[in-house]
Amino acid sequence: MRKRLRDMPSDEELARLYAKPHQHAAWADHRVRVDVTTAMSAHMLVRAGATVADLSCGDGAIARRLQAEGWAKRLVLGDFAPGYELCGPIEKTVELLRYRQADLFILSETIEHLDDPDAVLARIREKCDRLILSTPDGETDDKNPEHVWGWDAEEVESMLKIAGFTPAMHTTLDLRPAGYVYSYQIWACT
Repeated sequence: MRKRLRDMPSDEELARLYAKPHQHAAWADHRVRVDVTTAMSAHMLVRAGATVADLSCGDGAIARRLQAEGWAKRLVLGDFAPGYELCGPIEKTVELLRYRQADLFILSETIEHLDDPDAVLARIREKCDRLILSTPDGETDDKNPEHVWGWDAEEVESMLKIAGFTPAMHTTLDLRPAGYVYSYQIWACT
């Protein structure tokens, strides 16, 4: 299942929506998702001292934890919101990375916000050896004004394979029984 939830916001709307980097700690479900995503990311790094890129990093929690734990030596961080050296839409900032510059590319809660997520995944494939991706699972309504797309795990797996990634691990983090809005799918790929 894949469903377009809305038209892509205008540049002015995007600037308003993403005026500040996302702060994951403000929501309990995001704290749990970041914990699980960080743990899966560490398992995907084949050596300590890796280069980790996250160009939609918000507060950079996942990459910074990997660095604090000794897995990441070098971080390449960016976001749509101001505050990082690489600032702007990921469609543009990904072009600033060199071929295979990142050992691990983090793409957490991003592709559902993009007009052409397939093209972005294909460009990221050229820039990294491994990918960690999270996105809501099974979102079909337009309640979140930031989300352009909704999909299920079967569709995301297909998107990853078409982009040239090989899924190595996948988990579903369903927080709805605890009263939260989302079920998250988290993918680790080579």
